[in-house]
Amino acid sequence: DEADWQPAFEVYTMERGVPLPGIATPELVAAVQQLDDAVVPFVRHAYRCPTCVSCTSFVRRYLPDERVRIPAHFDITAFATVILSLSPAGNYSGGFFVQPEAHVDSRQFVPLQAGDVAVHDFTLNHGVEVLSGGRYSLVVWVSQTQAACDGSSTPWHAGRALEGDLVAQHILGMMYSQGNGAPQDDRLALDWTLLAAQGGLVNAQFSAATMYFDGRGVAVNYSRAHHWYAQAAMRGDAASQLIIARMYDQGVGVERDEAQAAYWFRLGSAQKGATLMGPSTWPG
Repeated sequence: DEADWQPAFEVYTMERGVPLPGIATPELVAAVQQLDDAVVPFVRHAYRCPTCVSCTSFVRRYLPDERVRIPAHFDITAFATVILSLSPAGNYSGGFFVQPEAHVDSRQFVPLQAGDVAVHDFTLNHGVEVLSGGRYSLVVWVSQTQAACDGSSTPWHAGRALEGDLVAQHILGMMYSQGNGAPQDDRLALDWTLLAAQGGLVNAQFSAATMYFDGRGVAVNYSRAHHWYAQAAMRGDAASQLIIARMYDQGVGVERDEAQAAYWFRLGSAQKGATLMGPSTWPG
């Protein structure tokens, strides 16, 4: 999954607007067509995108002992996303959530009965956490134009980033970092990430900190890493809180301070359900 690069239990049924033969059942083809007829006109109106088209669809499942969560994230590939619930609400608890702030306490689950549809654009911070039971959903990724869909490109991010959209700047940074939809370029990844971080986007502050910590696009700089982790931690990001707790505990990028280490560890560890990611390496 592009949100955290962990395995996803899903099967793609449509690519570039064309059902995949031998995979997409007649029922799924019909469901996607119904969404295209009923929901895509709403997407075009709501997001002022008269050329938007259904591009990719897949069915995803969340079951115990497989995968039951996707961390809060922004969609990279889709201009807009349409989610059709395939499971009765009584089959599971939790499910699709939106998270407007960094702290998990801001998380709000969206109740969806089988047949209900949720629609959002790429600027929504969202995720999935199935607390019990199992959940199936049909997802349609909407592209801004047929040409973008055919070319597997996402030109809207660059345009919005140049206009100052913080989420688009952050996503553009991720695209350059991952080589996903843009040439792999750590320097450009850091430049765009820093723009979004300086604008106050917590996700970008965490990413900028990790890039300084790992030395991606810049020489390793633990002091700057601590600065950006601290910015995100003060906004409530659990992973950043736990990382700076360790930095204070070991004196990495900052003077060793056991009281600060204990304080930030207590805050970070109290956030149940938060996804903890961070640097790929640690000094010493």
